[in-house]
Amino acid sequence: MRRKEVLSKLGFEVPAKRRKRVIVHSDVANEADDPFAIIHHILTPSEDICGIIAGHNEYGSHFIPEIAKQYQMTADAFSAYLDSFGDEAILIPRGKSMERNYRAAERLLQLADITDIPLFHGSAYEIEDLKCLPESEGADFIVAEALKEDDRPLYIVLQGCLTDLAIAYKKEPKIAESLTAIWIGGGTYPEGNGGDFNLRQDLLAARIVMESNIPLWQIPCNVYASVEVTIPELVDQVKPCGVLGAYLVKLLIEQNTIRGNTYPGNWPHGEVWCLGDNPTVTVLLECPSRTDYHEQNAPKITDDLSYDGEIEDRKIRVYDSIDSRLTVQDLFSKLRLCYGGEN
Repeated sequence: MRRKEVLSKLGFEVPAKRRKRVIVHSDVANEADDPFAIIHHILTPSEDICGIIAGHNEYGSHFIPEIAKQYQMTADAFSAYLDSFGDEAILIPRGKSMERNYRAAERLLQLADITDIPLFHGSAYEIEDLKCLPESEGADFIVAEALKEDDRPLYIVLQGCLTDLAIAYKKEPKIAESLTAIWIGGGTYPEGNGGDFNLRQDLLAARIVMESNIPLWQIPCNVYASVEVTIPELVDQVKPCGVLGAYLVKLLIEQNTIRGNTYPGNWPHGEVWCLGDNPTVTVLLECPSRTDYHEQNAPKITDDLSYDGEIEDRKIRVYDSIDSRLTVQDLFSKLRLCYGGEN
């Protein structure tokens, strides 16, 4: 089914002059909330979805040695053990996260019954050497889309690492003239706290983007973490929305149980989950006269992922808050209108 057919169930059309081009970049299978954000973008008719890029989440493999100890196994033995679970593993061995995320995106589009949104492979690894950039089909797509002759504004929403955008920029700096990047990531201002997972994915890529002239809207961790829902809310509001809704909730409940019994620290919390990637939809939906952000010089990011000083004459937009009601209720309504009643 074409996306337009699904969106027709919303009962209205967005004026042509209010539409925008959007590239969605996601580490789709990293956490159970990631597919919620992708679907939210797909069901937002003011966005013409140019394509979806599956990025890596290679930092996740850093947890393998610590969790391996819980099973009284070596890191290598635990990696082999994880391999036996395929895409169902709680962690993915080094070099395999992007391909799993690509397959998860394929599965998501299949369940959404949408056949006309292209998927692209991002880089399999983070950037380690500027003289030898990783291969990235997604980066090439970003460049091609940014250089198109098109009057509609172009946004790339990044719900994980900045690797593929950084590669695209290093290949063709002119992309900064025709796209705006919206990134879920970075520590709390002013110091940064070093704990944001998306920043950890690729520190060098984050520095490249921060130091570039790409227009950047940053949604730091303390802000995106404010979009919380309870699992009973999802069971009540999302699970009845056809096979897609049932899949989204089943996936989240499974991850909540497995990771809650396995991961070190206090995440996940038990019965609350953060829809932390969905604010990339919110900031494109909300009225332009909102004052929930400020402009400032981009931060210099240290090796411990904190902020130390500013980059002169490099302004970025930093969000101070997100409208959780708008975010969550819009998602629930679109899912219900487009997929509700299919069970």
